[in-house]
This record gives sequence, structure tokens and C-alpha cells, in this order.
Amino acid sequence: MTVTAQLLRFVEDELQRAAPLADETVELTIAQLRQPRDAMLNPADREHYHELVYSLPKNKPAFIRAFAESLRQNVLADLYGTDTASPVAAPTSVRGLELMDETRVESDIEISGAAQLISGSAEWEMRELQTFTATLAGQTHVTTDTNPLRPLAYARALWDGACAATAVAAQRALLLRISAGVMSGQLKKAWAAACTRLEAAGVEPGLYRTVVLSSGPSLSRSAPTHDLTQPGALEDILSSMPTPGATPKPKTGPIARVVNAQSPAFEQALSKIESMLSRVGPAPSAPVLREHRADLLANTGETVDRQIVELLSRMFDAVLSDQRLPPAFRTVMARLQVSALRVALVDPAMVQDHEHAVWRLMNRIGSAAETYTRTTDPRWAALLAYCETLVDEMQRAPMQDAQLYRLSLSRLDAFLGEQLREQQTRAQPTIDALLRIEQREDMERQISQRLTEQMVPIRTTAGVRRFITGGWATVLAESMQRNGEKSEATLQYLKATDDLLWSLRLPDHPQSRKRLLAMLPGLLQTLRSGMSMLGVPEQDQQQVLDELMSVHTEALRPGKTTTPDQELTPQEIVQRMREETHWDTPSRPPFSDSLIDLSSMDTVPADILPGAQRSQDEALNMIEAMAVGSRYHFFLHGRWTRVQLLWRSGRGNYFLFAGTNPLHNHSITRRALERLSEEKLLKPLDDVSLVQRAVDGLMQKLASP
Repeated sequence: MTVTAQLLRFVEDELQRAAPLADETVELTIAQLRQPRDAMLNPADREHYHELVYSLPKNKPAFIRAFAESLRQNVLADLYGTDTASPVAAPTSVRGLELMDETRVESDIEISGAAQLISGSAEWEMRELQTFTATLAGQTHVTTDTNPLRPLAYARALWDGACAATAVAAQRALLLRISAGVMSGQLKKAWAAACTRLEAAGVEPGLYRTVVLSSGPSLSRSAPTHDLTQPGALEDILSSMPTPGATPKPKTGPIARVVNAQSPAFEQALSKIESMLSRVGPAPSAPVLREHRADLLANTGETVDRQIVELLSRMFDAVLSDQRLPPAFRTVMARLQVSALRVALVDPAMVQDHEHAVWRLMNRIGSAAETYTRTTDPRWAALLAYCETLVDEMQRAPMQDAQLYRLSLSRLDAFLGEQLREQQTRAQPTIDALLRIEQREDMERQISQRLTEQMVPIRTTAGVRRFITGGWATVLAESMQRNGEKSEATLQYLKATDDLLWSLRLPDHPQSRKRLLAMLPGLLQTLRSGMSMLGVPEQDQQQVLDELMSVHTEALRPGKTTTPDQELTPQEIVQRMREETHWDTPSRPPFSDSLIDLSSMDTVPADILPGAQRSQDEALNMIEAMAVGSRYHFFLHGRWTRVQLLWRSGRGNYFLFAGTNPLHNHSITRRALERLSEEKLLKPLDDVSLVQRAVDGLMQKLASP
């Protein structure tokens, strides 16, 4: 985006209005919270409403301050094309990986929904404002990237305000939903007023040409209007091309191709174009075939050949105006125009098969180019340099045919594979850590299951039961992996396990009570040591030990037996095993990479939500089909980002993605991906290929009057 002085002044003026906007939003939100609705709420939600009504007025200054600061950070980052670092949930980590649990994913889903709400309510005002910001940015036509005051920026700022107002996750989500609904109405008025001020200042609105909307939860890229994968699709398009100077023939099926040598005049016209491109070096991203189409058509006699010239010139016109293709790579595509036309004229398969090598090479370049968003990214620079060299060598090749494109595609795939392997090598420490996590989880699951079986006949408190089958199982698994199964530390923890289980079914005998008294100091010290190894906060450790102390105090009283009860019925055994729940491990300091975990999440059931979600089966199938090297678009950290899959674990529980920052990867659990996919916050980056998009654009132009 071009940041002109005019645009910057306007943005600064709007940011100055952020605090009053937040002030009014909070007041209206409080008014909505106070509306009687107890009959529509369950007890938990009713309590959250009441607590917000009480706490929000007190925390109003914190909300306003956080909102204004976050909005400024997000808007300026969007304006200058930089990243923001505004974590909406405190990260944790697992063995050197930043752990962003279900709260992190849930917050992203909430932010996406809030942005969708604002966008849907104030869409027309936002579009009108874009006409003015385009002018302020020095453009004659409207594009969304000239307006950094986007709904997503306000949604993220509202979330940061909610986080400043309350520490309760459910209350944050509730506050975001209500305040987003309120602010959507406020922004309608604010953006309309901004347009009025700009118009009064003499700013002329720009003109709409084609507005490519930013990807978001409500925006699923449209299905192809003319599906190239259908048999005969390209031939149908070819037959629809105009043939100036030729007598139209009725369409009777696939066009019969007779490949004839082109006239010397036609070859001279093509050579002239090639010579022009070679003289200027890297060709400008201009539709050269379109500019010289008249010369080419004037020297082409065959009707089909004239249609091929029309088709290729129009397709490259659409390719070179594709907003998803970075400008630098449009230059690369421009240099393929003459070569692709030469192949199409001699190879009938090119207009019969959408998998022809020419189309595949174009799609591969387009898909790879979309992955990176920063021109300073060394991966982007390396890809661009390789593509420029590749196309340059193709232009100099003596024969322009499908074999040349197959060879070039193979070379490009080899380069992309090498890029992928380099990233995997750099990420190997993260991959090793994820493998250890998965191995530890398998070990922990087995230990927990064994302890659960041993705990079935023992009557004790629910807290002690959860600690042994959950938290202590984690301690044992961690020690086995970290120190080894035969290490002194692990053997000490295993002995403590046996002692603890024995103490919970203490025989009613003086010698047993005496043994327990002698055992307790060392046992409690070992338990505390294990919890400390996991980084459990002192307060939580003490809570576990206090509960154990109560159980042991009761057992030490004469006449109080803790021996196993009479044999339990199958129903009682099942009930007790259902009571076993995992004890949450604590947070740890953040590290460089991120691990998004979604072991559980409280969400609105999908069957009562609008049809914005994928079914669970669709989400599962999508995750199962993810292949290493594939590129995706997903909503993370409150914004859409592009990633490439570097690695997935053997069991498919962990996935490692390379992000737009070459120094930062994303490690994500399977359940997190499934949840994002269900909410349509995860999609393939090349869901509609470059060539397919070009065909869609071409057909739309043909259909327009």
C-alpha cells in the first residue's frame, strides 16, 4: 500500500476518535447487559452477565485504553505491511514449544465472528469509505488494501479491550460478542461521517473497478464458473472465442485441429515481440499478446489458430491482472506469453487437457508465489530469482513445446522440494520436540490407564483420584522420557506411586499406621518434587498435598479402615472410570515457535449455528488429506495467514507449518486444525488455481455487455 501524507493524516484523525468510540460502545454494552433476559439464560451465563454488569463499569478505563492502543497497533501494522504481536491469551509451552491452548483457538474463532458481524452490518459504509481512501492513497480505482480501518482491526481491538476488562474466558467471549454488535452500529455512523468530512474537504471518491475482498470467515472463494476439470471445458472456451474476418461455424463438438506451419509474417510478428522483451530485460507485467493481437491475427489464416491467439491473449490478460498473484511474479508470467502461444499453436492437447504442462507450470508458479507475503523474505527472493532464471532459459530454448514445460515443471518442483527440505532441516529441533511430546503422551496414556485400573477398588476423594490418574501419570511419563525408565529419579517416583496407592487402602492395624507415619515425610517430598519438575505452581501443589493430608489423617484414626470395599459391580466400576479426568499441567515460559493445542473446547453446538461450519466429517477428511508441502490459509493470532505444511507426526496428532515469518513456525495439534476447519477458518491456499481464475475472469468479460 502506498502511504501518502494525506492517507496518513486521515488515519491518524480516525485513530484519535478511537477512545470516544470505545467509551460510547462500553456504555451501550452495559445497557444491553442490564436488559432483563434471565429467562433465556442458563445459570452459568446468568452469572457471567451479572458479573459483567458489576465489573465492566469499574474496568471501563482499562477497556478503552486497551482498545485504543490495540486499534492503533493493528491499523498502523496493516498500513505499513508489518506484523503485530498482540497475544490475546497467555501462551504456555511444552518442552520448548510455545503452547497456545484451546483458549487461543477459541479467541481466534471469536475474533473472526466479531469481524464478520461488523463487516456485515457496516458493509456499504465501508465500501464508500474505500472510494475515498483509494484517492488519498493516490489511486484512481478502488482496492481494499488502501483502507486499513478494517473490521478485523476493530474486532481484535475489542478482544484486547475485553481481555483488559476481565480475566474470565467466558466473560471475554460474551463481552466481545455484545460489544461487536454495538460497535457495528457505531461504525456505520462513524464511517459515514468520515466520508462526509472527506467530501467536504474536497476529496473526490475513486471509481470501483474490481474489488478483491480480503479472505475472512464469511468469504469463501467462489466456485469456478467454468470448471476446467470437466472434459472438453477448454475446447468449449476456445470455440467461443471471436474470429474476426472469419465465417462463424456451428459448433458440432470438439474442434478438429490440423496443425499447419505458420506464415513467415506470423513468425516475424512473434519474433518481433520476443525481441522486444529480450531488449528490455525482465519484461513488464503487461499483456503483450493483447497489445499485439491485431498484428498476430492479421497474419493468421486458420480460424482455429485465430481463436487460439484470442484465447491465449485474453487468458494472459486475466492472469496479469490477478490480484492474488504478486506483482513481481506477474512479470514472470508476462515473459511466458509468447512461449505458451507457440506451444498452443502446435500442440492440440494444450486446449484439450487442463493438466497440460503449460497450465501446470503456470499454476505451480502462482501457488508458490502466493505463499509468501514479504518481499524481504529470503524464501520469496529465492523463488523469484529461480523463476526468472527458469523462464529466461525457456525463452532461449530452440524448441517451444510440451516437453520443455514438463522439464521446467520438474526443475521447479525440485527447487521447491529443496526449499521445503531446507525449512524442515531448520525446523528439526521443533520436529524432534514434537516427536518427544507425542511419545510422552502415548506413555502417559498407558500409565494413566494402568493407574485408573488400580484405583478402581479404592475409595478416595475425587481430587486425589484425578491427581494420581492424571497429574502423577504425567510426572511418571515425563521422568521416564527425560531421565530414562531405570534412572534413580524414575525409580523413586515409581516407588512413591506404590507407597501412595498402599496408603490409600491402609489396613486397620497399628503397625500399618506406624509405617504410614514414617513414610509420609519422604512420600510428600517426592510428590512435591515431581510436581515441581512439571512447573506446577506452589499453590496448586499445596492444594493436592492438603487433600492427601486430610485423607491420611482420617486413615490414621484407629477403627477407620481404608481396606478395599466389597467387590464392585460392573456398573460401579464403569462409573468410577468415568470419573477419571486429566489433571491440567501448568503454563511454562514462552519459546520461539507456537503449539496450538485444542484438547477440549466449550463451543456452541454446530447444529444451532448458521450454516457457516463444515461438518465434522468434512473437517476430519480435510485434515487427513493434508500432505507435506501443501499450502494453506488459516485464521491465527486474530488474522488470516499463509502457511506451508512442513511435517506431520506419524500418528497425525501434531502438525508443523512454516509461516510468513521465516524465523517462526507454527506447531498445531490435530484437534486445533479440525476446529479451525469446522469453522471454515482453514482452507487450501490454491483452492482455485491461477489458470482457473483466469478462465473465470475471461468468461465473465465475454458475458458482460
